[in-house]
Amino acid sequence: MRSLAVLVAIAGSAHADGYFRDLAAAVRTQLDAAHAAKAPPLVPPVRIDVKWKPVRIGSLDLGAPLVALVAGDLDRDGKAELYAVTSRDVVAYSLERKPHELGRVAFTGELAVPSPRDVVGTAIVDGDAVIAAVSTWATPLRVHWTKRALAASPSAPGFALCKGEPLAQLVPGRDYFVGQLYGAKCRADLLDPEGHALHARATLSTGGRLTVKVERCAPACTLLGEHEYANVGVAFEIADVDRDGRPEIIVSGAGAPGDPDAVKVMTFGEDEKKPAFRKPFTGGVAGIVEIDGAVIAAVRLVGATRVDLWRLN
Repeated sequence: MRSLAVLVAIAGSAHADGYFRDLAAAVRTQLDAAHAAKAPPLVPPVRIDVKWKPVRIGSLDLGAPLVALVAGDLDRDGKAELYAVTSRDVVAYSLERKPHELGRVAFTGELAVPSPRDVVGTAIVDGDAVIAAVSTWATPLRVHWTKRALAASPSAPGFALCKGEPLAQLVPGRDYFVGQLYGAKCRADLLDPEGHALHARATLSTGGRLTVKVERCAPACTLLGEHEYANVGVAFEIADVDRDGRPEIIVSGAGAPGDPDAVKVMTFGEDEKKPAFRKPFTGGVAGIVEIDGAVIAAVRLVGATRVDLWRLN
């Protein structure tokens, strides 16, 4: 294979004659065929019917304000857990039947200085762990399961917004990150209608504009589209709830804390003024997450430590 690649490089030079150009084309055809033979078969997503029917499934007394929400099957039992990050703890919950606490670990070490007036937090799944950071503490946590107990160890300083990307840093004393960002989310586990991988990245600016880029990777990644959504709050999520190969963008509103809020579900690329679903709330939406195909919204009054969980579908 290496010798074929060398021939391609030689044949691709500016001085290659027709013979070498023909040879290069034949070699490329053989290389493409060899790659296709080794590639795993594509498995397209199977579309499901989604009924948007919001139901309040319970309340959580977190003991401190919620700042981030993420879901992942860290204990490898086939069902994802919900992980809530507060200004003091990371708390794991099961949503089977009704929400119940599985365990919690506390942030420890030195307090962050300076600390913004509004608490900021992030959480992402990285393999078998959740990387959680909060602006009240200097050291983030790597949260994981040890047998049946939730455990944590210190993680690198900074805020993990997306797996594999450099850690973000807060502007000193402010509640947003360097680059005028309130946050970002990434998904690399989605599929297009043919079964090719989709990579989606959403970034929220301090102006309340959410920029979403989606790439199709087959295997090289090419940009499928980029869209902006206005007046988006700090709670948002990317998902493909109906498994049709087109991601949904799920967002909260950009109102002031304490104002009535709403969750909107929009199909990527379609008119944001015609959402697939909209649910208003009297409280603020503090977190949105997809867990095993269900969209969960955490709703609370400003400053409250108790949140109501709503399943939207």
